[in-house]
Amino acid sequence: MLTVTKEVLADIPCLVLRDDRLSHTPLLLHYHGWTGDKGDINTPDQTLICAASAGFTVVAPDCVEHGERRTDAWSRATFNGWTFICEAMDQTRQEAPALLDAALALPNLSPASPQVAGVSMGGLIAQMVFAQEKRFSALVSVVGRSSFYQADAWCRRAQEGTWADTWCAGHATQSHPDRFTDRPVLFIDGGQDTDCPAAINAETVRLINEAGGQAEHFVDNAVGHDFSSNMRDRYIHWMMAHKEPATAYYEKYRAIDLTK
Repeated sequence: MLTVTKEVLADIPCLVLRDDRLSHTPLLLHYHGWTGDKGDINTPDQTLICAASAGFTVVAPDCVEHGERRTDAWSRATFNGWTFICEAMDQTRQEAPALLDAALALPNLSPASPQVAGVSMGGLIAQMVFAQEKRFSALVSVVGRSSFYQADAWCRRAQEGTWADTWCAGHATQSHPDRFTDRPVLFIDGGQDTDCPAAINAETVRLINEAGGQAEHFVDNAVGHDFSSNMRDRYIHWMMAHKEPATAYYEKYRAIDLTK
């Protein structure tokens, strides 16, 4: 039976979805998009339900300044929105190791091959978390712009020389493909997306693979900045294909992970 509970993990409000008939299920950490949240316990996101039904323990946290963590600081978004978004993403990135520790301590969960994913803003967060946290075995980013910089030309010019510009340069996947060559990654895009043009992630996939990585790219040409049923199917099938434990990569880090 599928169960949905609200948990506080590492001081972060989360939804946890799992099939309580299963044991030793792998972890999937899933980050939501800008202005979103972890979801409602009574009506969780369909993607989370599908992943839990596929045999994952799904942990969906509220990102910084979202859901139960939203504060009056949101007034800043009206005047300096991109910097506000970057700060929220960076703070969410920084708390990821503690969140992973707490999630891996959940009952009936396998420590082998945890995976991380995210949608839109959550895709950018998932990319950063994957690069810094070597315990994750695979990454899926859905409509997450791997260049990090604003896609709109005017906004991009306005951003130049700011703290956010420097931050993007330091964390953008496309600027650092070498950080993504040791484990499999999948980028999922909408072919009509103007906020996250598919061509950006196509170039990032090329750079990662040119450096010896295992990157894939799936594009649903029928949609824009969305998460269609075709995209969801690809997300779930790819995650299932990469949830087998005891990969060579995981064995390298297992001794460290089990001491946390």
